[in-house]
Amino acid sequence: MSRSAGMNLVFRLGGSGFSLSVDDLVEIREEQGALRAGDGNSRGSYILGTLAYRGQQIPVVDLRGLLRISSDTVADELLTLLVLIGESGYWAVPVSRIEGIYPIADFSACHTPMLFMLPGPRPYNALEFWREEPLVRCEALWLEQFWCQA
Repeated sequence: MSRSAGMNLVFRLGGSGFSLSVDDLVEIREEQGALRAGDGNSRGSYILGTLAYRGQQIPVVDLRGLLRISSDTVADELLTLLVLIGESGYWAVPVSRIEGIYPIADFSACHTPMLFMLPGPRPYNALEFWREEPLVRCEALWLEQFWCQA
């Protein structure tokens, strides 16, 4: 996916860091008690529920579960949600914390060929360094394909 805006969002899930092109980001929302329970017909097994967004119900995807990151959230707490755009429309993921938005010049590719030789599908296809920290590079279309197939 192109990075026309030239900026990346850095966010956290637990202690792990992630980057996302702002081209994939529609909105950052903070919600309390805004999720509706899934209806059982949702795509994929990583759906936490749905969120009312622009007159429709959009899926909220458990990125923690998808990436096998332990959960430290309480159901009643304020959720920070990233609303993303995918091939099938809008969807959202809860995150632990937003670090900020930074120019892509602050990021560099992390070459880890052994990591990518591991068998099986992965919900990410790249790592990158930001301030000497490796981050998982997220792309909305790549993640969407992964959770829809799970």
